[in-house]
Amino acid sequence: MTPTTHHRCLSGIEIREAPKGSGSIGVLVGHAAVFNSPSLPFDGAGKPWVEKIAPGAFARSLRENPDVLALWSHDMSVPIARTPNTLKLREDERGLHAEVQLIDTTACRDALASVRAGIVRAWSFGFAAKKARWIKGETQDVRVLEDVDLFEVSPVASPAYPGTDLSARGASLYVRNGGNAAEEIRALNVERDEFFRREESGIIARDALAMRLRLL
Repeated sequence: MTPTTHHRCLSGIEIREAPKGSGSIGVLVGHAAVFNSPSLPFDGAGKPWVEKIAPGAFARSLRENPDVLALWSHDMSVPIARTPNTLKLREDERGLHAEVQLIDTTACRDALASVRAGIVRAWSFGFAAKKARWIKGETQDVRVLEDVDLFEVSPVASPAYPGTDLSARGASLYVRNGGNAAEEIRALNVERDEFFRREESGIIARDALAMRLRLL
């Protein structure tokens, strides 16, 4: 089954001069994801929830699938870099660090010009969740991404909302390959309900076992 690809957005792209003799016209640097930073709330279907990325969420994917693309605004027809030569990805204490060496092509020149002009000023990454857990809250729940398949990182135009590193995560900007955002929100609400149902069943089973042991 084809995995569902989700996109997340983070502000802050730094431009660095290309190393001499590298053949690059410039280097884009920043964090495509930040650990333990809550998103703005997803809403529109049931109880609101936010999402966080756990440290180490990208480690397995970077180790097992080192072939990751840098795309221009998630457009598969416009690749601007690729691991391991022109795209460097690593986890650090803050999150997923990305470094894109732009070669002398029309797409890369346009990308560099757009970032310099402030037209494009955010990072985004495309992923599919392999393992996620939910934490029930009083007014909103939390989805914690613990392990993801990383497919690509992209400079994008969408800026972060004030007060948070991560951009809007509501239905209007929640994108799966141009698919229906509301359907994606509903699908994750189903995932949440199933997680809490399994968790509750496990708690009930453990309590019943503890009661039987006390009666022995």
